[in-house]
Amino acid sequence: MKLPTEFPLAKRMVLSRAVALLVLCLLMLIPPAVTAEPYYNYAEALQKSLYFYDAEKCGKGISGGRLEWRGDCHTEDYEYPVSKLPEELVRYQSILDPDGDGLIDLGGGFHDAGDHVRFGLPQSYAFSTLGWGFYEFREAFVRTGQEEHMLEILKWFSDCYLKTIYLDNQGKVIAFCYMVGDGDIDHCYWGPPEYQSASTYPRPARFATAENPASDISAGVAAGLAIMYLNCKDEEPEYAAQCLEKAVALYDFAKKYRGLGYSGGYYGSAYDEDELSWAAVWLYEATGKIEYIREIDAVDSGGIYTGYLRRIIADTTNTWQNIWTHCWDVVWAGVFTKLATQFPDNEQFDYFSRWNLEYWTGGQVPHEDPRDTTYLKPTPAGYAMLNTWGSARYNCAAQLCTLVYQKYHPDRTDLTDWARGQMEYIMGNNPMGYSYIVGYGKAWAQHPHHRAAHGSTNNNMNVPAEHKHTLWGALVGGPDGDDIHKDLTTDYVYNEVAIDYNAAFVGALAGHYLLYGKDHQPLADFPPAEPRVNEFYAEAKVEQENKERTQVTIRIHNDSVQPPRFNTALSCRYYFNITELLAAGQSIEAVEVAVMYDQMVSEGAATKLTGPFAADAANGIYYIQMDWAGLKFFGTREFHFALVAAQDSDYTTHWDPSNDWSRQDLGTTYTVTDRIPVYSDGVLVFGREPDPVPTPSTGATPSPTPEQPASVQVSYRCCEAGSSVNTIRPWLKVKNTGSAPLDLARVKLRYWFTADGEGSQTYVCDYTKVGAGNITGSFVKLTNPVPTADSYLEIGFTSGAGRLAAGAGTGDIQIRFHKNDYSPYDQSNDYSFQPELLSPGENTRITAYIDGKLVYGTEPAGISLP
Repeated sequence: MKLPTEFPLAKRMVLSRAVALLVLCLLMLIPPAVTAEPYYNYAEALQKSLYFYDAEKCGKGISGGRLEWRGDCHTEDYEYPVSKLPEELVRYQSILDPDGDGLIDLGGGFHDAGDHVRFGLPQSYAFSTLGWGFYEFREAFVRTGQEEHMLEILKWFSDCYLKTIYLDNQGKVIAFCYMVGDGDIDHCYWGPPEYQSASTYPRPARFATAENPASDISAGVAAGLAIMYLNCKDEEPEYAAQCLEKAVALYDFAKKYRGLGYSGGYYGSAYDEDELSWAAVWLYEATGKIEYIREIDAVDSGGIYTGYLRRIIADTTNTWQNIWTHCWDVVWAGVFTKLATQFPDNEQFDYFSRWNLEYWTGGQVPHEDPRDTTYLKPTPAGYAMLNTWGSARYNCAAQLCTLVYQKYHPDRTDLTDWARGQMEYIMGNNPMGYSYIVGYGKAWAQHPHHRAAHGSTNNNMNVPAEHKHTLWGALVGGPDGDDIHKDLTTDYVYNEVAIDYNAAFVGALAGHYLLYGKDHQPLADFPPAEPRVNEFYAEAKVEQENKERTQVTIRIHNDSVQPPRFNTALSCRYYFNITELLAAGQSIEAVEVAVMYDQMVSEGAATKLTGPFAADAANGIYYIQMDWAGLKFFGTREFHFALVAAQDSDYTTHWDPSNDWSRQDLGTTYTVTDRIPVYSDGVLVFGREPDPVPTPSTGATPSPTPEQPASVQVSYRCCEAGSSVNTIRPWLKVKNTGSAPLDLARVKLRYWFTADGEGSQTYVCDYTKVGAGNITGSFVKLTNPVPTADSYLEIGFTSGAGRLAAGAGTGDIQIRFHKNDYSPYDQSNDYSFQPELLSPGENTRITAYIDGKLVYGTEPAGISLP
């Protein structure tokens, strides 16, 4: 949720008195702020600010990206049914659905904030404003090593827009999808986007058409695409040309069909003249056609404005003064800042821009007219606060406008000195004593209003108490007029984050870096890897127990967080011992298994219960298996069962659970237990099976048991196919091709390569379902190197990796390694490098060993091992 900017009282979603009182009560419970010395590093802050957009990505291609805790989500958007199109678009079905499969690709884009709707106006504003900051201050991104990252983010916007703007054979727009999702529906969910299903939370799409226009949003996107053209035209002229073509077409469409886009009560626009002007200034910048500017400032013979300016200014003698700033709904400040730079001799454009900047300084930089004392009143600590709801976004937008203005008026450092003080306040020099940039500084706001970072699996903003992930670089809402901030997850006024909040913030940081931070450095090896956790585990408690039965509830957990993902192959086992029944002449047939409660039933499915199976029949050890195969599983599921022993022929019961493996240490409250092993796709991922029962010695020499031959197969995927790379990134899989279970701790893999230098190297396992902490990696130099290998990386498994059943596989083992000085490798002469294998396939130049014996692949010819 955001507070609209212009006409706030008319457009604000007003809290009820009861809710207001509740909020006040909550605020009284907030602990004192942690105070730390301010820390200023514009390069680091700029670097981190971009990662917020990685957290906001929607669609495919997110898994394995820059943030390990984000994965692919809302993939249903890529297959939007034609049957759901508005009636007026049915006649254009061949354009929207050229392959005729009845589906339209609307995937990609960005979530708006802590929610997961792709709202129209904030997304178009964020796209254009991010592009603006990059266009003006690109040198900052280059110097800090962030250019590639920034272009990746901008393309995530433009790629989505380019495919959802539909042109007819004359190059005219017939439709534009500007919004996916519904705010009322979406805001009923609080959890990671990876778990949000369109079947439960529908995601309707909104299209701009001639009959139902959205000229405000269409113009905003046209501006963004025109800026994208400017940012890409030198390096990617073909891509840039596509952006400009659709920018022009979309602007023409917006001009012809005027009307505000649907908002559903969220982020509705006041009018469209400002967005149309914003598009026009950038189309002029891209094409040099003055007609675009005339559409803004056209006047009649009497000096009355007939262009877009008529919305706010009556005539050329009017001294209009703008007290807002560049923001998601009203972009006049951006328009006039840009006009003032494009037409430096136009005193009126300069006045409109400069007066607004001086107003924001609160009088620190006075107006040229000493009689003009109209200024924004700062907080007691000197912070420029326009509105409590997201105050920092407005403050940073004013800073961006100031920095752009100063770029073209180099002597006006009085304005940017003011902006620098404002950014230092945001960075931690404020009465709260912490940074309003998540993950930046010595102390920062810890509880942004953000579902994915919070990581709840039970739709509860208060559980867990602390966020599972750091939302790197997110600009939280900020303080109020008294310099007070409330660091609560539930408080979306003070602690919301959003793509429009960070948009101007990124550009402002880039401008500050070039003026005040050229000696600052970004962080190396960022972001740091998160601590590994048990993603899958079991806890249990005893419900009832007597001499005839044991009733147990098992709670199975999928707490996957790197990234969150459904598991459709979980199972667990409960082991028990019936030696007391065997001694009484009974068998396993005397044990009945009863289901008392199955949480999956309430979700329209059922847990598959099988067994009992003999684990060691001679010693009376059996198990039952609970299987959730094929069921989309996340969070927790409970399963309550009973083991009931029948009476013997003398009507006596002999049940004794005290020797049951899985019963040990269980009480009447939930206890995490490693004696209920958990499996994913047949691979042990948590816990342990019963210890072997010692075989009594008889003095006779037992006959040797024939050894089962063990064998494996290795699959490989090349994830960095270039010849010269800074990071080598092979993804591997191991499959047990033998006929018996295999302890992974017996297995070693070797990836053969040339190190291209003598420096130290670092190995990382980003993800594997057996647990990244259970994968080891070590570098070995060959004593007699060959042209294709002077080293190998040996991948091993700890005992915690578990066992592979016959025919089972590990799934992806996502590894990478690099030199500690990040100098490049030449992969072209690496023995194990197979650039053609961009999809998993066998690579016999990666070797596998069991107990030190080569069982798969071929070692490089002529090597001499150390």
